[in-house]
Amino acid sequence: MSSTSVSVLVPLMGPSAELPSTIEVVERYLQTTGFAFDIRVLDRRDGADYGAMIRRGAADAGGSVIVIVDQDLPYPVSAIGDAVALIESGAADVVFARRSGCRDSIVFRSLLVAILPDPSLHLKAFSAEAARLLIPESKLRGGGFDLETAYLANKYGFRIERLNVHAEAASAKRTFDFWRGVAASVAIRMTDRRNGYRAPRRCPVCFSNEVWNFDQIPGNVVRACSRCKCRYLGRFDVDDDRRPVRRVLRAQPAPVEIGEETLHRGLARVKTSQRRLAALRRHLTSRARVLEIGVGDGSFGDAAARELEYVGIDRAAAAARAARARGLDVYCSTVPNFVNTGPAFDAIVLFHVFENMADPHDALARMKDLLKPGGVLLLSTFDTEGLVYLVTERRWMTQNFRTHLILYSRSALIELLEHSGFEIVSIGAELAYRDHRFLRHSVAMRWPGLTPLVRMLLKILPDPLLVSSGSIRIVAKRRAGSPINFRAIRSVEPTHAR
Repeated sequence: MSSTSVSVLVPLMGPSAELPSTIEVVERYLQTTGFAFDIRVLDRRDGADYGAMIRRGAADAGGSVIVIVDQDLPYPVSAIGDAVALIESGAADVVFARRSGCRDSIVFRSLLVAILPDPSLHLKAFSAEAARLLIPESKLRGGGFDLETAYLANKYGFRIERLNVHAEAASAKRTFDFWRGVAASVAIRMTDRRNGYRAPRRCPVCFSNEVWNFDQIPGNVVRACSRCKCRYLGRFDVDDDRRPVRRVLRAQPAPVEIGEETLHRGLARVKTSQRRLAALRRHLTSRARVLEIGVGDGSFGDAAARELEYVGIDRAAAAARAARARGLDVYCSTVPNFVNTGPAFDAIVLFHVFENMADPHDALARMKDLLKPGGVLLLSTFDTEGLVYLVTERRWMTQNFRTHLILYSRSALIELLEHSGFEIVSIGAELAYRDHRFLRHSVAMRWPGLTPLVRMLLKILPDPLLVSSGSIRIVAKRRAGSPINFRAIRSVEPTHAR
């Protein structure tokens, strides 16, 4: 017996002469799929219209997937299975059917959201989680229910997908036309403005509820905060099993054939680490104690250990093992689990690690505890307000969030650090050395038309080359006293989506 249960809702929007055959066709098809299912016909009881019928039917439905179909079934019945498959595979939380060649009205997209349902098709599907939140939260009684559902799905961070179907003819009764759609869009916006809908989950950085779906990536959505301009994933799949701090045994390094490209890549890492160390050295005395969070390939540790008392931590066992193979004092641990057995650190450094932490407030509170008063925090991360990021973010959205959880804006980082008990010392662009092979690949992926010109220029430029990656470097010092406490807000309402 399949674990998937499907509730099929059939709202009666017009003459029901074909309804018995529709139910029979749907029932025969679902029997072949092995799903546990129930079919409910929704009539106009007590003068109820489309939106009221769907709310009543969804309240009685108990399936893990709720599917709404047209009474005349103008598309192949297999479209129901396709919609359920999208939900059950985790590819979407909400599915809207769409006729081939149908285009959304630019007016509705500008008033509401980018992905809207087809007004001529009622076919749509919801996961049980999405249905429990979206359908009861809707207010409109008429055909504007579909527009309201799309708007709320975006507001609450659900992933929406379209399902293209070959419909034989338009539905006998459209859920909304242009003028009714405009009236519904205005009503939706006014209801939201009056806080008539439930507030979405708060931004994990500034705790604002002014957050929206910014983009959809495979298996997740990217949320954007209108207040702090940060981007973050709708769901955080964080594997934090509270593992104890441990040392990882030194392993024999595998023999590597050092070619010209490998040599330039290694030289780029070394020069970048020396540049970062020089920026840190200006704020420290000799033999200061430094903690690096996220040791990476260990190049910064190699440079820092020659003149500073260096300690590193990394949650990845392979990275910690490789760093210890280079003779560095590195622990396999996360920031919350790390226990400092020595004196407080004079400095903590993070290079493109902070954006991988699910709870920035707790992480900064822990770093503040590890630092001595006046200790230095140096971090580098992407800047969502920077020109490079703004130009390329859409194309590289999936790549940016492959490992990152939160991407910060410059203003959000300043506010976050100040509220966490730090004083900003300096903010500047983070420049790094890159080898020619990396630069050629980056340009070919982002701007293919510029590839021949870039290849010609690189022939006369040094390898590696100092370039900007759209990141910023912030140096802050620990202040005395307690930071402003935001944790009471977080204890009442979770920050990231659902």
